[in-house]
Formats: sequence, C-alpha cells, structure tokens
Amino acid sequence: MTDSPSNIRLRSRIWSVLRAIVFVCVIAFIWLGMTKTAIALVVAALAMGWVSQYKLKFLEIEKPYYKLWLTIVDGFLSFVVMTSIFVRDLIKSEDAEIILGVGCAFLLARLIAFTLFSLGVLREGKQLSNKRRWSKLANLAVTITMGVYLLNLEHYQQICMVTSILLMVASTVAYAYWYYRDPAHRKPLSIASQLTMSRIVLTPFFLWVFFYDNDLDYSNNSIVFKALALIMVLGFMLTDFLDGKLARAMGEVSTLGKYLDPFSDKISNMTIFMCFIATGYAPVWMVALIYFRESSVETLRTLAASEGMIMPARRSGKWKTALQGIGIVAILLGAIDPIRALIPGFESIWGMFPTAVMGVITAITLISGVDYFVSSKHILKKFV
Repeated sequence: MTDSPSNIRLRSRIWSVLRAIVFVCVIAFIWLGMTKTAIALVVAALAMGWVSQYKLKFLEIEKPYYKLWLTIVDGFLSFVVMTSIFVRDLIKSEDAEIILGVGCAFLLARLIAFTLFSLGVLREGKQLSNKRRWSKLANLAVTITMGVYLLNLEHYQQICMVTSILLMVASTVAYAYWYYRDPAHRKPLSIASQLTMSRIVLTPFFLWVFFYDNDLDYSNNSIVFKALALIMVLGFMLTDFLDGKLARAMGEVSTLGKYLDPFSDKISNMTIFMCFIATGYAPVWMVALIYFRESSVETLRTLAASEGMIMPARRSGKWKTALQGIGIVAILLGAIDPIRALIPGFESIWGMFPTAVMGVITAITLISGVDYFVSSKHILKKFV
C-alpha cells in the first residue's frame, strides 16, 4: 500500500525542518569553536539534502509556495553558515580571504534573485521548475565548500569557492533561461545564442581565476588555476567556433546573433588582454591600439545599423579573432612551468615571448581594422 501524497509531503516537511535545525546547529558550533562537530553536521546536512531530493523528492510533490519557502530557508541558512565562517576568520586573523566574502555576496544575490523570480512565476499561475540540475550541483558545491573551509584545507578552499561561484552563476542563468524560453514570455534563445552568451557570462570569472591569489604576478599562481584559465580560454574559442556553425546548420541565423557574436569576442579577449597588461605580458600601448581598432569597427557597425544595413564579419576579422585566440593560448601555455620546461631553450626566450606574441596580435588586429574601413566606404559616404 502506497502512502498518500499528503503523508509524503508531511514527511518531506519534517525532514526539511530537521535539516534546517542541523544548519542552525552548525552556525552555533562555528561560533563555539567546535569545528569537528560543525563538520560532522555539515556532512549530515549533505546526506539529508540527498535524501530530500532523491528519496523523498519534495520538489516534485510539494505545493508550490511551500516548496518555494522551504528552498528559501535552506538557501538563507547556507548563506548564514558561509558568512559565519567568513566573519569568524576575519575576527581571528583579520586576513580573511576576499574570495570567501565574494562567495557570500553571490549566495545572497542568488537567493534574492531566485526569490523574486519564483514569486513572479507563481503569481503568473505557473509551476516552478523541478529539474534544476545546475541548482543541485551549485548547492552540493556550496555544502562541500563549507566543509573545506571548516577543515581549513587551504590548498582547496579557493578552488572550491571559485567552483561554487561558477556553478551559482550557471544555475542562475539556467533558471532565467527556463523562464524566458516559455513562449508566453520571450522567444527562446537558440543554442548558438546560448553558446555566445556563455562567453559574456563567464568572462568576469576569468578575472578571478587569473588573479585568484590577489597577486598581479601570474607566474606565482597555482598550476591548478593556470590550467583552469587555459581551459576557459579554450572553451571561449570552442564556443566561438560552434555558435556560427550551429546557427547556419540549424537555420537559426539571427540579427541578435550577428551582433552578439563579435561583441562577446571583444568582451572576452579585451578582458584577457587587460589581465596581460596587469601581469606584464603586454604593454599598455598595444592593448590601447587593439581597443581603438575594436571600438572603431563597432562604431562603423552601429552607423551601418542606423541606415538599416548589417555589416557582416569579414574574413580578415575572422582571421584576427582566430589569431588572437591562438596567441592567448600560446601565452597561457608558456606560463605553465612544466609545459615551458618541455621545450628546449624556451626558458631563455620566455621573458620576451608574451610581448612578441602580443605585437603580432596587435599588427594583425590593426590590418583587419583597415580592411573593414576600406570595404565599408559606401557606409562612410553616407555620413561624410
């Protein structure tokens, strides 16, 4: 004989209340200095969350508003636990990690955004999404990060926190996309546009990965974060290659995509170049010339749009983007000590290598800009 839905919901609510009590106890034990007990309770909370989601399945059977407030309470307690760890470290050492404070801010921002979004959905008479895989991964990462900070595992703290922040952003974007893909709200974004948007969303996190230790000297960074920065850049290049291919293959070429693709390239690449300035890989004047070219071409594209014309990407622009990506990858690869040591004689030229690569990138970028202006004389004649 199976239980009625009301009995299952009752058990689920009791379980959620017990998990909330566990989190309250974790907060108390943090301030009492009973770290081991707090860690044991965090592990218990992790197990209880798994039971709640995959055994009791409260997200699938709970009433909408109960589901919302139970999720909000759970998220708020996670925020309070992380904030307690941050404040405790700040009081004890006056040198608490900035990334931990940033993580706490993201937890709070995510909670507020989720609350407002969900209330809007319910007021429209719609159902909340149950299959939030990114959200579940983010919650799991946050709970694991709590344990890592409580255990004071210094080598893993920043890695876990950056991972948690990335997953929180991914879950927020996924939730927003679920909402706006509803035809009643907006026309759904194509897969190609989603790939393009991913570069814009992830670009700020490249900054944190590049400077995760608050040291402008990139050579001092952990090899783990150097590898992560390289992987992110390769991801940017892959999505840049795929979005256009998919848009054409699936017949989803759009005006939004034509504008968004070059914009996302410029956002990601210029952010990386600014990081190179800070760490000494590129002189300011080179990046300034690259910025001058990019902004000039974008101005030209805007002028064309004002006349109802779309200025398509030229082959020189595509080569420019590809060579910029290759140059960035070459510099980031060279910055990884074990890889640099594999190439005979590379150590002796490494000091000038990043600047030389950036010089080539600057020259190709300027040549591409000249090509755009020469090919767009018919647009300029309308304004000169």
